[in-house]
Amino acid sequence: MAAVVHCAGGSPLLEGIDRASLPASCAEIKEAYPDGIHACSYGCLGGGSCVAACRKGALSLVHGTAKVDREKCVGCGLCVRACPQHLITLVPTWEVFEVRCSNAAAAPVARKACTTSCVGCGICERVCPAAAMHVKDGHAQIDSEACIACGMCAAKCPRGIIHDVDGIITVEEG
Repeated sequence: MAAVVHCAGGSPLLEGIDRASLPASCAEIKEAYPDGIHACSYGCLGGGSCVAACRKGALSLVHGTAKVDREKCVGCGLCVRACPQHLITLVPTWEVFEVRCSNAAAAPVARKACTTSCVGCGICERVCPAAAMHVKDGHAQIDSEACIACGMCAAKCPRGIIHDVDGIITVEEG
């Protein structure tokens, strides 16, 4: 198993919030700001609780969003339990595509809140030859049992939220 963070980090901080003055952990940030600190309330808080929980150094914060180094991840699940936003899941290591968004807001709200939010357009569903892509609760989800790793979903996603872990179809930013 390997960890996946379902947030690409494209949402700006809310007006008046200074990252340097935020509490030291995600749980404390969540307590102080129950609706989140970004325009997208579903996103990564960037407090580093998952980074601190990981004993293998497989997580880091890049521009205030948690990122997983799959080479180091052993799938222990400590980061999953540490995330108060419930943005991290464990997937089989053979799964090469991941959806980096968990926004469940309606498309106009999601689009306005984040540059990398899934808007539930359904293009990934329509282009998937294996019927492995589904839009549920406003965002794309992958049925890993049905996925044939063709990459059509990632190649056609207009918002760039479906990534391949090897960086062949989607280039990792950082």
